[in-house]
Amino acid sequence: MSVENLPAAANRSKTVFDAIFANVPPLGSPEYLKLLETARLAELPAQVLVKAFRQLVTAGSLDAANATLVRLFGDLRFDYIGIVRKLASSYEPKGNFSYDPEDLVQETIKEIVRTLPTDRGAMAEGAWVTFIQQRFADAWRNLYGRDGKKDSEGRVGVYTDPKTGTEHDPVEETDASEADWHTQLREDAAPWLAEFMERAVEMIEDPLIRYVMKDQLSDDPSPISAGKSEGGKPPLTEQLGVNRFKIRRAIMSGRSRLAAELLKQREKDIDMEWLRKFAD
Repeated sequence: MSVENLPAAANRSKTVFDAIFANVPPLGSPEYLKLLETARLAELPAQVLVKAFRQLVTAGSLDAANATLVRLFGDLRFDYIGIVRKLASSYEPKGNFSYDPEDLVQETIKEIVRTLPTDRGAMAEGAWVTFIQQRFADAWRNLYGRDGKKDSEGRVGVYTDPKTGTEHDPVEETDASEADWHTQLREDAAPWLAEFMERAVEMIEDPLIRYVMKDQLSDDPSPISAGKSEGGKPPLTEQLGVNRFKIRRAIMSGRSRLAAELLKQREKDIDMEWLRKFAD
């Protein structure tokens, strides 16, 4: 197809999506919510879902908007962001970053959700793949900087105190007892939340992430790479035989996955500010 024909092809595609959208039940209705659960991929392409989401947000129908996001990102039967997963898996971090491909996917999802309600989100109604590729680029810059060398909390490395000249390794000097998200969870969680987190952790397929999250959510979390827990447990590096950076990545990935499960669940209302702090 020539470059000259691209706009015409895009318009034809948008016409197809508009026709599908015209047959969607009233947004927010029980019929619409049922469709989100039962429709085949061809019946609800991403372009139709994002158009529905944008209109629901504008109308203030947040429950239905969230249900639309669950279909878009949380239903394992469909993979509306498959190209993002491929892009993320093709990246091999250089240096001791505490991010992994799944973190990049989660950051891209955040960028998609942030952008969809804005004027820029209109692009997704007709050019979904281009839109999510751009959000992937935004997510990359958020985590790694434009040149891939961003010096932030995402990269864990040894630094020298300018006053004393002493070298410090943040990973070696930090254990789970200092993690605010862990403390806040134990203090603020109702019995339901603790039980839900246990169930969600059991659903994590990756054995390393599952083991680490079980440990870190327990009443006696192990240190990461030095010392012992209050109950005398050795560090996770010793228990698992992996380096501290891999454990850091497992913790960050586990937190993102648990936050996603909390967002999807319909059993209880969750304080979104608490959830944001937990995911961060």
